[in-house]
Amino acid sequence: MNREAACTGLEEVRLDQSRARWAASVLFLVDGVGFGTWAAMIPSVKQKFGLSESGLSIVLLAIVAGALISMSLIGRALSRHGSRTMLSWLAPGYAVALALVALAPGFGWLLGAAMIFGAFKGSLDVSVNAQAITIENAGQKPIMATFQALWSIGGLVAALLVGLALKQGMAPLVITLAIAAVLLIAALTSSGALAGGDASPGKRKRGFSLPNGRILRVGALAFLALFAEGVMMDWSAVYTRTVSGAEAWLAPLAYGMFSLSMATGRFMGDRVTARHGGLAVLRVSGLLTFVGLLLIIAVHQWPVTFLGLGFAGLGLANLVPVLLGAGGRAHEESIGQGVAMVSMIGYFGFLAGPPAIGGLSHWIGLPGAFGVVVVFALLLAVWGPGVLGRASVNSGGPSGSSSD
Repeated sequence: MNREAACTGLEEVRLDQSRARWAASVLFLVDGVGFGTWAAMIPSVKQKFGLSESGLSIVLLAIVAGALISMSLIGRALSRHGSRTMLSWLAPGYAVALALVALAPGFGWLLGAAMIFGAFKGSLDVSVNAQAITIENAGQKPIMATFQALWSIGGLVAALLVGLALKQGMAPLVITLAIAAVLLIAALTSSGALAGGDASPGKRKRGFSLPNGRILRVGALAFLALFAEGVMMDWSAVYTRTVSGAEAWLAPLAYGMFSLSMATGRFMGDRVTARHGGLAVLRVSGLLTFVGLLLIIAVHQWPVTFLGLGFAGLGLANLVPVLLGAGGRAHEESIGQGVAMVSMIGYFGFLAGPPAIGGLSHWIGLPGAFGVVVVFALLLAVWGPGVLGRASVNSGGPSGSSSD
């Protein structure tokens, strides 16, 4: 009888983990579709408000401001309440925030909505990644890259939907509101099945605590990687349209090409990382990104731009899974705090990169501004493995980021 009870208990645990993984997968898709919709609609927003590249950069900076404010607060909230509780209201709020951006009647309203969207985006990113690490640690095998692949699939789905809907003549407002409504339903119906157990209120310190040296090293690499990723996401459609000469309906598919290649790389990422280690993944990823960006800035034809985005997507695919996993395991108190600290440093690059490139392009053009990202990719390939190796001492985990 005891043996039967033990077997039943084990099956219940497995079922709970399966439900949690399914629910987390849905929320990664929600996150990806939401941001993919925003990225694919950027050219339409630019046209609607008559924005220059520098004007669009102001909107992107508003997203940065909102995200950084929320990221500075979310780590302690995660420690106190856990990722399941936080996601139960952050994910629905994210969908509503996307709708607010679409409904903005003027530039001032757009800036306010962008800041709200950035706040929900930043806190959702940290919380859903903390949930992913909780599930990964419980199963004791790498699954972070698969979750991130679903985020990329979400971006691909959004790009395809937006591109095809625009080709059919649908209004950008209608497209965005319809997608936001679907995301709201998905968020509300999935958050209850998430895994608990990652709250640690008893370990919270009072006051502000600085990240330790390992987290700072991982965060520096995350900054470079996410700077490049953010630029590719926010500027790929605009670049393909204005520099590479693609038609209006085709430009959003550039973001889709980038997301497809990222998803492909991430679906392979767990096996590759487990076999070869995070250091090798980091080195090869930097080289692939470097090659892709060189193609983009050297040949201004949209088919070549698409090819370059494919290489860059494969290169950037597994950097976030490796680096966020390393950050979550490098904090001495809680997964949530570690992910929040690395995310705040890294996503500063993710969110600050697009407006920085936009401002720089005002002086040297978009191809010249993309040269900054080329340098960052080279740094990741050459300098990154040594930095991650020193940061990963005594903090290895399922992602294999501590071995080469």
